[in-house]
Amino acid sequence: MVDKGWVQFLLVAVPVMSLVGAWLALRVVDGRARRRQAQEEDDGPRGGAQ
Repeated sequence: MVDKGWVQFLLVAVPVMSLVGAWLALRVVDGRARRRQAQEEDDGPRGGAQ
């Protein structure tokens, strides 16, 4: 039978790792949006229209 300690560890570790993954994904998305905004300020809007 599986040790109770492992089950308790997994019940804590899985949700925590999920939150960490979501936080890292949000950081990446925000960084890309900021880079795109900075690029548009430098070059004008996408598609070449100025």
